[in-house]
Formats: sequence, structure tokens, C-alpha cells
Amino acid sequence: MKKPYKPLGMAAGGIVCLVLMAVGAMLQYAVGPVRWDMLAWPVNAMLLLVLLLGLALMHLLRGNVRFFRWMSSLQAAVPAMVMCAMMTMLLGVTRQVPSGHPATDPFGITAMLSFWPFVLAYLWLTTLVGMVCLTRLRPAWQNVPFLLNHLGLFIALVAGALGSADVQTLRMMVQEGKAENRAVSRQHRVHELPFSIKLHDFSIEERPALSYMSDVTVETKSGETLRDTIRVNKPLSVRGWKIYQYSYDQSQGAVSDISIFELVRDPWLPFVYLGIFMMLAGAGYLFFQSGSLLKKERRDAVITKQRHNVITK
Repeated sequence: MKKPYKPLGMAAGGIVCLVLMAVGAMLQYAVGPVRWDMLAWPVNAMLLLVLLLGLALMHLLRGNVRFFRWMSSLQAAVPAMVMCAMMTMLLGVTRQVPSGHPATDPFGITAMLSFWPFVLAYLWLTTLVGMVCLTRLRPAWQNVPFLLNHLGLFIALVAGALGSADVQTLRMMVQEGKAENRAVSRQHRVHELPFSIKLHDFSIEERPALSYMSDVTVETKSGETLRDTIRVNKPLSVRGWKIYQYSYDQSQGAVSDISIFELVRDPWLPFVYLGIFMMLAGAGYLFFQSGSLLKKERRDAVITKQRHNVITK
């Protein structure tokens, strides 16, 4: 006689989280922090494919494997969310080093985004969210807000993690009257860009607050030109790059004829925005759906009361 299915409980989720923390601590000690630069394209694309195939396989086997079936339950999700919340709180209360810099503490928590326990915690949560999404992939309107919220979260987490390896941050120094198409990375590597920046004029305004700006012309290799003014916190977008006004030759002060730009390229960012938009859409759908249900309940209550009055007369 086949034994009835006995689901794993919340304790199993806690044990899994503790094991992940222990494995993460051992990896942190044995191999050092996560090297995100080693996961750049096309490695991150292959990892994404492995993740999706793994989720599909576990979903197909969930009828026979109790652990896979448990992964889409609330008992698995709650400990994972608590673990991620605790790691995020630790991230918030510790002074973090800039991206790409080594941690200043012996454990690695000052470089939390490369801290193995932190990475494994969010990998586990992402896997659980993916499993939940697969269980609700059914053509029914009541599943729409659920899928928008959870699938949006899955896309944002995956794109944010795997896409971080492809983020490029470069610095470029341009002198007035000259054009430049080369920039330097934090590792002091020179990169040739698909466009050049010509600086016409650099100026500093001290009122109402200190601000500096650059009048530039950007010319792409295809011959397209764009003239604009780049200001602090008002970047210029060109061919997937954002050009920020970063600094200037401070030794010259207000008469500086050199402008320093920071150029950032994040090809996965649109997918992060897509995930966030899906979550917002799911929240909006739930809000309007709850309003409709409330109106229906009130209307049903009025009809029930009217029927009761008719019967009692």
C-alpha cells in the first residue's frame, strides 16, 4: 500500500538555510569572494540556461520527488525569505566597500555582494520563486497577478545577479577642443568605444549650488552626431551607454579646460526594469481586483438583505 504524502515542514526550510550558510562560509574561506567578472558573457548566458533547464527538470519530477514538490510550498519560502532579509539587514548596517574592491574585514561582509552566504541565500530564494512560477503556469485569470508578481521578481533577481558581470564602468578625460574615444577601466585597462566625445566647453556654476557641466558633441562610428550638455546627475544616453559628468581638473579649479566623464553600460538593466514593471503591474492588478471584489460583496449583501426583508414581510 502506497504511503500517503507527508509534506516537509518549516523545519526543513530552516535546515536548508543553515546548510547553505555553512557551505557559503566554507567557500568564502576556501576560494575567497565570488568573482563576478568570471561570469561575464557568454558564461552568464550559459548559467541562465542551466538554471532554467534545472527548474524545468525539477518541475517535471516534482510528482515523484517530495523535496521538489516541497520547494514550491510556503514552508520552503518563509525560511528563505527570513534568511535573505537577515543578510540584507547585515548589508544595510555594515559599511560596504566600492564595487570591485576587496573586503576590509576578515570575513568578507564589507563586500556583501561578493559574500558567498549572501549569494547562495538569494540563489536559493530565486530557485524557489522559479518553482512557484512553474506550478502556477495555467491559463486562468486568477493566476495573472500572482504570475506578474512572482515572475517579475524572478526576472529582476536573475537579471540583476547575472547581469552584474557585464556592467562596464569606465573613466574618460577630455580636453576642450579635442575628441576622445578611449576610456580606462578600474583595472587600468584601455577600452576603445564605438563613439567619440568632443569637449567644446567646460564650465562651473557656484550659484545656487556648486555645479559643473560640459558642452559636448558625441559622434558614433556610423557618422551620427549628437550635441548636448552633460551636467552632474543628468547623464547623456548613447548606444546603451550612460555618460555622467564625473569630475574635472581640480588643480585648475574654475578655469579647468579638462572634463572627466564616467561611462556606464549595463546591457541587462532593461530586464531588471521589466521585472520591476511586472511586479508593479501585478500589485496594481491586485488592488483593482480587490476593489471589484469588495463592490461585489457589498452588492451581494444588499441583495441578500432585500430578499430577507421581502421574506419577513
